[in-house]
Amino acid sequence: KMDRTVVLVTGGSGLVGKAIQHVVREENGAKEGEEWIFLSSKDANLMDMGETRAVFEKHRPTHVIHLAAMVGGLFKNMKFNLDFWRNNVYINDNVLQAAHEVGTVKVVSCLSTCIFPDKTTYPIDETMVSNPLTFSQIKDQFSLC
Repeated sequence: KMDRTVVLVTGGSGLVGKAIQHVVREENGAKEGEEWIFLSSKDANLMDMGETRAVFEKHRPTHVIHLAAMVGGLFKNMKFNLDFWRNNVYINDNVLQAAHEVGTVKVVSCLSTCIFPDKTTYPIDETMVSNPLTFSQIKDQFSLC
């Protein structure tokens, strides 16, 4: 067993990241000895390898829940589909490389650029999306033990 468990959540200010943060901080979702760090785009530009390396060196995560992505909604995705694809490839590659370099034990990636409920009224905003993925489902897959 490891001496320390540091869980780094990229995309910590997004829809799923905020839900995980709520469970960890408000519902005692963390196990004893776990340190949870929630990154937003203000902490590092993950499209930049230097910034990605720096934030991984700073926190030295043992585990990563990778949720960060370039997002923008359906019409923006359609109009700039190549930009979205390329930028998300850069983000993913940088996160995986930096995780490897600092010896991260496990990375779980859960990425999406659009989410729409099947029954809704327009305009859609994040508060209208029901909880599609529970924290326990993520944590079960993650197996921090």
